[in-house]
Amino acid sequence: MKPISLDGQIHHACGGRYHSSTEPFTVRASGMSATVNRVVLRCTKCEHEERTVDHREDAERTAWLSIRKTNRLLSPKEIRLLRERLSLTHEQLGDLLYGTPKGIVEGWERGRYLQNQQVDDMLRGLENRDTLERLAAKAGVILKTEGQPSTGGDASA
Repeated sequence: MKPISLDGQIHHACGGRYHSSTEPFTVRASGMSATVNRVVLRCTKCEHEERTVDHREDAERTAWLSIRKTNRLLSPKEIRLLRERLSLTHEQLGDLLYGTPKGIVEGWERGRYLQNQQVDDMLRGLENRDTLERLAAKAGVILKTEGQPSTGGDASA
């Protein structure tokens, strides 16, 4: 579906026309922030402003990319690849990260949620087999060993 644009459209309350401009927009997530430009539609006659959901979502996406780059955070794809490389389910990865809910882990992988720096460091730490095994033992997660078929479930399955 094509987004609806008010750019150039008549503002029916006063007869003026909307035009696009930008405004600074600060996005805060997981203790980090980024300020980006967000599109705002402003009536040339009465200065009435409109902001669309699409404009907000575009600004948030841009801000999250900036936050990830500035803080060197793993991308959603990198998190998914790490989990798959370790043969873990979303639930198991969450358990290794001190009980993080499965939905949050899924959200990181889909780009809906942004992990903080501490979680990102913990995710990277799972690359170390000793760290992985220590956390798995603590959380009760059974790790797949080389040559062992993946059950796709957790330790209680």
